[in-house]
Amino acid sequence: MKTTNCPSCGATIDFQSAISILTVCAYCKSTLIRHDLELENIGKMAELLPDSSPIQLGTEGIYRKNRFTVIGRIQLHYSQGIWNEWYLSFDNQRGGWLGETLGNYAITFLIRPPEPLPSLSALRAGQTVTLKGRAFQVANIETARCVAGEGELPIRVGAGYDAPVVDLQAAGDAFATLDYSETPPLVFIGEQVRFDDLKLTRLREIRPAGWEPDTGIQAQAFQCPGCGSSLTIRAKGQTETLACGTCGSIIDITDENFRILSTFKARIKHEPPIPLGARGQFEDTEFEAIGYLRRGVTVEGMDYEWSETLLFQRERGFRWLVEYNGHWSLAQTLAWPPLVTGYGAHGRASHQGRTYRHFQTAKARVSYVLGEFYWRVQVGEFCEIRDYIAPPHQLSLELTDKEAIWSRAEYIEPEAVKAAFSLESPLPARIGVGACQPSPYEAQQPRFRRLRWLFLGALLLGQAATIVFSSDQRVHQQTFIFSPDTRDKTLTSEPFALSGRDSNLVIRADTNLDNNWIYLDLTLIERDAGAHYSIGREIGYYQGVDEGERWSEGDASDEAVLSEIPAGIYYLSVEGELPPSSPTVTCTLTVFRDVPSWSNFFLALLGLLIVPLILRWRARAFERVRWAESDHGPSGKD
Repeated sequence: MKTTNCPSCGATIDFQSAISILTVCAYCKSTLIRHDLELENIGKMAELLPDSSPIQLGTEGIYRKNRFTVIGRIQLHYSQGIWNEWYLSFDNQRGGWLGETLGNYAITFLIRPPEPLPSLSALRAGQTVTLKGRAFQVANIETARCVAGEGELPIRVGAGYDAPVVDLQAAGDAFATLDYSETPPLVFIGEQVRFDDLKLTRLREIRPAGWEPDTGIQAQAFQCPGCGSSLTIRAKGQTETLACGTCGSIIDITDENFRILSTFKARIKHEPPIPLGARGQFEDTEFEAIGYLRRGVTVEGMDYEWSETLLFQRERGFRWLVEYNGHWSLAQTLAWPPLVTGYGAHGRASHQGRTYRHFQTAKARVSYVLGEFYWRVQVGEFCEIRDYIAPPHQLSLELTDKEAIWSRAEYIEPEAVKAAFSLESPLPARIGVGACQPSPYEAQQPRFRRLRWLFLGALLLGQAATIVFSSDQRVHQQTFIFSPDTRDKTLTSEPFALSGRDSNLVIRADTNLDNNWIYLDLTLIERDAGAHYSIGREIGYYQGVDEGERWSEGDASDEAVLSEIPAGIYYLSVEGELPPSSPTVTCTLTVFRDVPSWSNFFLALLGLLIVPLILRWRARAFERVRWAESDHGPSGKD
């Protein structure tokens, strides 16, 4: 550490990093350029804008097992609000940057440009740029302006310094920034990180008036400069504009004079389903609703609108609660873009091992705003939205010339939204099927699959038990002769005994039919009680040769089944009807007791097969309703 004194006020100046060339005096705010131990005063540094960042000079943390200390900051202003670049000094004297914007964090390091870079004018949002052999996607193109700085910095900056920058993202949290304020551009490469993973200590304790410790929100009340209505800033330092619901003024809340940026006139004043200021529990964190907007698309001359509620929590950042036709989803900006392949109906997006299908592409327009937003929101602003779904998840790309923002949403049941915010008023009723609404039938599939295997196992065990415990006993056999002389005569069998429990009886008839038929009228009669069971059977068998091909039809044998026949002494009464001039027919009747039956088994098996078919049909019907709303439905473009 090198120590010297401020040439303006005499305060002690300590340089913690050997590569720092600039420092801002903490006492007089002089911007000092270092020439070894001599300091040159190049003017006053502007005051930092208030924000709710938990990081401060002296904050310590760990990145990839290396300890670092925050020793400087550049505060920049861009279209979506305030952006902090914290300068880090690692224990090994390496310098790095911790970018903080909208609750997202990225650590990057300055590198030499590995290959020639495209010009700033040649870049577009969503374009691919290769760095060190890796494909990055252009996520944001901005001209950020330096607002102020503090502490030690390795570069010379001052208030009013413009930096045309391009943010790049790649799979695996990879992150890069191209700074076109110099030629060739400065290249910073690293990765996006989670706040908790940095294990930060010595964070800033913020307790001003209006501070809400649960949500990390600093609230400030003021009067609308357009109409005098009372307004509240709920995320001071993290948001840039506030829309007044009374007069339609959109106010720059980063300006201490609360300058009106624009105004809009709404045909309908919408009441947010989630009141601004309401708190809801999501992801084990309490978020506060701070903004509300409505967007719309026009498809084939029809207008469709949905609402988006902006939620905020200091450490978790922003979330969007999206509602369309009573269907809700919670969305968060992605740290890296998914891999997209194909186009239209064949479009796919892959993210974290899940594949999403393209659902729709449309131009969305902001039609109504209320409350706070982290960019200079305007009624009438457009962007292209591309949605990909894998219910209950959805990926969305919002694309403009300068920005490509991916977000991931997950479907939330309306009851869960109502419970999270303890709402008393009813939410909008659900209409149709939501784009990422999970199918109730798909959710039932695993349960029905388990039950189906369970029932099939029970059915097989039951049939096996039936086969094992059935006696399958032959109790009687007798041959009868039928001829034209026996027409209208009743033949009677010898008596036979049936014993044991009530069970089925199978009567098998074996004949010598050949190109002939016979109709048997059978009656089983209990000798003592007179109970009888009648059944009629027609048996026919034909065969021949036609153009050299042998054919046959019918069968010379037949079986009849009588169910639940009690024990007793029985005999058969038999009448046979033959065609005129029929030859004599011999028929042997064999009676079996307690024969295993397969008919009930196959009927039950058929039932087990029908249930999943019905479930699959209903699941497909559900999906047809869902995809009817997409670009690829019956009335879609593809």
